[in-house]
Amino acid sequence: MAFSDDVRQELARVIPSARCCRVSELSAFYDLSGFLLGRHNQFLDFNTSSPFVARKILIMLKGLYSELPTQVLVVRSKSRRSQICTVRVLGRAHAGQVYQDLKEQSVVGEAGIPRKKCCRRAYLRGAFLVSGSITNPERTYHLEFSSEQSRVADKILAALWSLDLEAGLTQRKGSLVVYMKDGGQIASLLGLMGAHSALLHFENVRVMKEMRNQVNRLVNCETANVDKTVKAAVAQLEDIELIDSVIGLEELPPKLREVARLRREHPYASLQELGELMRPKLSKSGVNYRLRQIREKARQLDKLVPKH
Repeated sequence: MAFSDDVRQELARVIPSARCCRVSELSAFYDLSGFLLGRHNQFLDFNTSSPFVARKILIMLKGLYSELPTQVLVVRSKSRRSQICTVRVLGRAHAGQVYQDLKEQSVVGEAGIPRKKCCRRAYLRGAFLVSGSITNPERTYHLEFSSEQSRVADKILAALWSLDLEAGLTQRKGSLVVYMKDGGQIASLLGLMGAHSALLHFENVRVMKEMRNQVNRLVNCETANVDKTVKAAVAQLEDIELIDSVIGLEELPPKLREVARLRREHPYASLQELGELMRPKLSKSGVNYRLRQIREKARQLDKLVPKH
């Protein structure tokens, strides 16, 4: 099962206890997939492809309006690969009452987001159940909401921003997409919406990925250091061979001669390791200083060697 489906099924089991939050979540369902139908507006429909979400809508409606007449319709495609579940409120008076309650919820600002933080969380939960998706965190971090209405997309974006969550807005194939790409921000939203099991899985994956990335960075750093050491050692050996072939190492001062001998005997040792081998022991900077003197001597001799 896709990670999006796991999150959606978990959120479909979250039933708000507060009336204001139920109204806010139902308003998200209506904004994204609701319709007031019939010649005299005698039907109010909520459409979804998920039976779990349809069940949640029905439970919340019955919790808010105990005597509300409803009907559940299921329409399957000819191939039976997809279906639309419709929760319908019957009767002009009842449909109108629900419609007015959804439209008259306490809102703030031009975007019309719910005033209470708990209601904004509920609205985003409903929006995700209808039009949200999240990528498996094993691959990348990406969560989005899709809507064909700019008013609704702006409302979702404003709700996210009001909760200090970073999100952007783009257009894709005629739809407006509100998206999030930061792993920490997506984790925060999962928690705010009530997807705690999905959040735990998401955070476990994040930790493992961060550990792998850290190990890779350390390995790459160590590899780069080894490459640097090897290249430096090869250049030092070339300098030593040049000096030996032109004047002989015995012509070098004793301190330089000792470093040259140890470098020949231990071609890939680090400067610190060479210093440990010397008697008396020499610091890393001391070894490096003597090797620079050898390089300078090799450069002087190289100018004297005829080039063919």
